Amino acid sequence: MSQAELDAVLGTVENPIRRMIISRISEEPNYQLQLSKELKISQQLVAKHLMTMERAGLVSTVSQDSPRGPQRKEYMLKSSFSVTVDLAPNLFRTRIFSFGALPGVAETDEHAQMMTQISGVLRYPDGASRIHPLTHVVAEVDRKLKAMEEERAVLLYIRSLALREAARIGTSLPMADRKRVVRYLMREEGDGVEAICSSLGLEKQVVCDILEEIEKEIRSLD
Repeated sequence: MSQAELDAVLGTVENPIRRMIISRISEEPNYQLQLSKELKISQQLVAKHLMTMERAGLVSTVSQDSPRGPQRKEYMLKSSFSVTVDLAPNLFRTRIFSFGALPGVAETDEHAQMMTQISGVLRYPDGASRIHPLTHVVAEVDRKLKAMEEERAVLLYIRSLALREAARIGTSLPMADRKRVVRYLMREEGDGVEAICSSLGLEKQVVCDILEEIEKEIRSLD
């Protein structure tokens, strides 16, 4: 997903009332009046926030017949995505990815087995008998996500520590531009000259000269 989409999402979910509404309609589609009653806020305010979320592409609506009058709008979540924000000294990174469809990555045998379990549940005779196997799959996925998050926290700490040391090295360098290039290379290893120039706003020749100096110093240590 693009940076513009990330900005729209972050700008939308920063509001606590909108987060309450999202939490509620993530469970099931709902109406303005019902949301107003459940969240104990005015219907006008609910309508205002729903409109903001609809413009941002987070929710969509369908018209449903009402037993007591004209048709009413039912609101539901439109997108499925995950947002991460990594923030620490010498580290700031935001990422967003969608999982509304199966991601284009290779599945492991374990993933395929879980998908098969979910498909198999459809052969159960009634709704109640399907709850237990689905609960088992959700619990297993949550366990794996928790383990991944714990490992990610450790890796982020190690990454932040390495960048902190790189920043200390950078402060001893003679040129401000060179410090910026070194810090960039620590964050974005593998990027080419054009990417460095674009990100830091430096002339190509300046970046090339700095990279050449660094390469010479590295070769002198061999």
